[in-house]
Amino acid sequence: MLEKAKREYTKLQQQWDIDNVFNFFVTARHIKDYIEGTKVVEKTVLDDFLADQDLKDCQYLCDKGKHLKLDNKNFPNHLTTIWDGSINGAPINAIAINGNAKWVLINRDREVDVKWLAERVLAKWEKFFSTHGL
Repeated sequence: MLEKAKREYTKLQQQWDIDNVFNFFVTARHIKDYIEGTKVVEKTVLDDFLADQDLKDCQYLCDKGKHLKLDNKNFPNHLTTIWDGSINGAPINAIAINGNAKWVLINRDREVDVKWLAERVLAKWEKFFSTHGL
């Protein structure tokens, strides 16, 4: 599943669109299912890893993409939006006027660039596999 996430990440880098975003984050989120199923890593170790904020954001994007409405209280203030370079298309100084669009995950106290998040999530999964000899 990690190899599939790498392929989805490559597709995402080649063409940034909603299908590739969805495919990457759903795949990246479900790597955990394979680890849980094989029990090659203690559940507490995996749970600690999944408590990382980037992995939580990955979970949100996966779940939000799969479900029309999230009832999960883990994400009460999350919003995903696309900022663009048009007037009123983004907060002031967020991106350049006429600049490229930027996908953003917004929580009440922070904003996360979704492209940057994808890169970090993949790097963290690769490190997890390396650390645990997977």
